[in-house]
Amino acid sequence: MESIKLIIWDLDETFWKGTLSEGDIIPVHENIQLIKDLSSRGIINSIASKNDFETAKAKLLELGIWDYFVFPQINWNPKGKNIKQIISSAQLRPANVLFLDDNHLNLAEVVFYNQGIFTKEPDFIPEISKHKAFIGKDDTALSRLQQYKILEEKEKEKEHFSDNIRFLESSDINLAIIEDLEPITDRIHELINRTNQINYTKKRIDTNELEVLLKNSDYECKAVKVKDRFGEYGIVGFYALNKTKNHLEHFLFSCRSMNIGVEQYMYAKLNFPALKRVGDVTVELNSKDKPHWIKEVADWTDDQQNTGSSSTRIFLKGACDLRQMAHYLSYKDLEVDTEYNNVNQNNHPIPKAHTEILLQSESLDEENKSELITSFPFLDQQVFDTRVFSSNYDILVYSLLVDYTMDLYQSKSTGVKIPYESYSDFVNESKAEFIARCKKHEFKNMNETFYDFFTTEYNFIGQITEDNLIKNLEIIRKKVKKPIIFINGAEVDTPATNKSEYGKARIRHEKMNKALEKFCNSHIDTYILDVREFITEADINHSIRHYKRSVYEHMASALISLIENINEQKLERNEIEYHLKRSLKILRSTLKEFAKNILLRASSLF
Repeated sequence: MESIKLIIWDLDETFWKGTLSEGDIIPVHENIQLIKDLSSRGIINSIASKNDFETAKAKLLELGIWDYFVFPQINWNPKGKNIKQIISSAQLRPANVLFLDDNHLNLAEVVFYNQGIFTKEPDFIPEISKHKAFIGKDDTALSRLQQYKILEEKEKEKEHFSDNIRFLESSDINLAIIEDLEPITDRIHELINRTNQINYTKKRIDTNELEVLLKNSDYECKAVKVKDRFGEYGIVGFYALNKTKNHLEHFLFSCRSMNIGVEQYMYAKLNFPALKRVGDVTVELNSKDKPHWIKEVADWTDDQQNTGSSSTRIFLKGACDLRQMAHYLSYKDLEVDTEYNNVNQNNHPIPKAHTEILLQSESLDEENKSELITSFPFLDQQVFDTRVFSSNYDILVYSLLVDYTMDLYQSKSTGVKIPYESYSDFVNESKAEFIARCKKHEFKNMNETFYDFFTTEYNFIGQITEDNLIKNLEIIRKKVKKPIIFINGAEVDTPATNKSEYGKARIRHEKMNKALEKFCNSHIDTYILDVREFITEADINHSIRHYKRSVYEHMASALISLIENINEQKLERNEIEYHLKRSLKILRSTLKEFAKNILLRASSLF
């Protein structure tokens, strides 16, 4: 396996323990989390299971995981043909698909109908998260999943049409040709080097070669953008035409635009130039047809910018659990940019969202930053990189749960504070316990040498105090010239399984929430997304910082309402400002006229 883009899951004794039709099943929580993690890497998940559809759907809804699957085939039909249908609907090749099932006969049947597909039994599942074939790419906003949801909706719509042409004619397909390629060179480079199925020349180039190509006046280079009534596909195609030879050097399209005729439309628009096809493609071209159901239009993004109707740009910063909220935000009229805590090459979570780290990104010089990165295995080269202090968004949404939770350690020599662990976990364990814990979690370079250095050079000072949090927020408020929405913490007891936090976390959150309220009440354009309004103890997963899926949906809805209120207030302020300026202008004119009349009367007296 080299690159898996789709995983198809059996359910009984694979995704969960037990047989659904025979009674209750036991969820495998690691598998549930794996589905979410894979989706955030841009890897799609589907289902092929012999079960009653409505019963299985109800159980998956209960587990909060149904929306992560596309094209599910849950019925009593043979799995080989079911999976062939899934792969066809997903517009992929069997070589990019893995099927998981506990029955070896099912696996053999699926291979028979889908030559080239990869199959594995459930004991392979724990290997997936670290296997090179499932690396994917960062897609925390779940945009790829959303694209497949659009394909899924289109598949359902097709059932109402007697032929595919009528369906395409009803789809309101709009195509825009993009000439300004500088802002999207990363996307073009990705298309050139990742697309295979509708890449006719398959010429791979690096970023320097792409830059040279785009500047070469002998070539006409343009990108293609598509949308229809189901949603927007974004930049899906690119071509480079040698104008002298009338020959296509590059002609390629993303599989997300497959089966709607975009590649044939563009080939006809270019008047069928010479093209040397390399390898297999899934869409053949011809030298006569031009799809009539595609309408060429100006770039709608430019229209939105010119009319002032572009969507609100929000910047979401916090711990990685916010990815689940970002999933729901991706369905709304919002542009969502994100900056989460991530895991470094030492397999350790990086405390990038802590206010101390955020402020150090600007206060520390490069030498001090480099020294810290070298000294601490739980930091990495990007820990101090942030876009919070840029102006490329409209509203900052910042979760403070890392500040609520993590302990601080202060350098004895420089006074720099570094967040690490929580609720005194590190100071309460011996060196042997520390080494054992790091080995269990596969934290690299967290050894005796590091333990000795850390305990010698740094003092434990505990979690950030309420006063110091407010001081940090004061600095952030001055630097960020946009509205800020802070996400606070729940005030419920943690499940008893997490004994180090039990009881402490709720009390801690109560104190920090009060400090946050105090700060927000004394600053304009500063708001709180109050999770206490919809979180009970039953909504907690494992720790007070992680909630069930439904909570993140509620959080997204509450955030959208809050953003709408902020935008309305902005419009009201703009209107008030307009009327004030207009009134002042009238007043100045009136005073000027009054002064003029006084002078005229005064002059007439002499």
